[in-house]
Amino acid sequence: MPHFRFIYTTFSGLLLTVLLTLNAQSQTFPTISPAQLFGDTTSSESFRGMYTQLGGYPTLSDCRTGKIVRILPKGAYQELKDIYKKARREKLSRVYVEIDGYYADKTKDQVVAQEIVLFQNIQVCPSQTKTFLVRLKTQFIEYSETLVEWGIKFGTALAILLLGFGLINWFDRPLKSFIDNRRRVDPSVKSFIKSLISIGLRLSVIMFSGAFLGLKVTGFVALFSAATLAIGFALQGSLSNFAGGFIILLMKQFKVGEKITSQNYTGVVRDILMFNTVLDTGDGRRVMIPNGPLLNNTIINHTRAGFEKRGLKIYTASDVDTEHLKSMIVEQMADIETLVQLALTPDVKITDWNGERLEITISYQTPTQRSEEIFEKVVQRLNNRLHQENLTFYTSM
Repeated sequence: MPHFRFIYTTFSGLLLTVLLTLNAQSQTFPTISPAQLFGDTTSSESFRGMYTQLGGYPTLSDCRTGKIVRILPKGAYQELKDIYKKARREKLSRVYVEIDGYYADKTKDQVVAQEIVLFQNIQVCPSQTKTFLVRLKTQFIEYSETLVEWGIKFGTALAILLLGFGLINWFDRPLKSFIDNRRRVDPSVKSFIKSLISIGLRLSVIMFSGAFLGLKVTGFVALFSAATLAIGFALQGSLSNFAGGFIILLMKQFKVGEKITSQNYTGVVRDILMFNTVLDTGDGRRVMIPNGPLLNNTIINHTRAGFEKRGLKIYTASDVDTEHLKSMIVEQMADIETLVQLALTPDVKITDWNGERLEITISYQTPTQRSEEIFEKVVQRLNNRLHQENLTFYTSM
């Protein structure tokens, strides 16, 4: 569906451009009056008109009457073709010529050019007028030739666009698989390279197809260079994210697979893309943090140190025996150490009191890889043990 929408938009824009161009060209054609063309077929005559080639058939439109005849490939035909080639290089679809020749048949629809007397690289007859009917004939030739030319260009550009995008999609999975299998390349760099290659290839196909429509690539480059400042202001957020992605890869503040905390989010780094970093928080959420703000704020890397400090708070009544409560907590933490076969180094403190309630903080160290597993065991053990004492607990101070 996105491809169809893109093709439809492109075709509509090109068709509108063609119609506007043809309408502008039609304003340059003066009107002329009708008459009969030329004389008889028995003797050499002088012909004055606009020479063009439509679909490989050379024709001459008489400037005086507007009648169109076909030029046969005899006599000065090759010279007429050479003149027309020069005119085409000047972006002209017709050229004014004066020739001596004769009719090839009695219908007076075919002419043999014997000699070229004069030619001018102009689009319309000099100092002549035509009627509305003849003007339509002339415009029909112009429109037909232009539409054929644009049709070929558009068809070629469209074929390149579809073929290019098809090849990119076809090579996308093998290319990503090839990059993923490079063991020496850091996983963080792999995702960034894949994103960069995908966007770069698509832009290249679009520019290449545009070149077949007559859009000069050098013009695009010059226009891009001239508009860099304006684009920079308009897209400063995106550009800062793009630059942030490069700096993150270069500085290696974190890598794919490491657990970090930033922007109030904690999770495992899944991908480092061109404009954002993707975190899996472990609770079913996938967070995308822009690289620019991520780089400019504090980043806590839990994986690099190998362990992290976890803590939880308990709120109970102030009349509780605090020494007994602390000893129970320390006892439960010792049991958990035996269970997980790790030294958690627990620390139990009274951290707040308002006369009625106590705040008791329990902190311990745990390996980053087993943090969630051990935290769950700590909560289960303490909850079961402390509720056996019939203590009064509160949700907060």
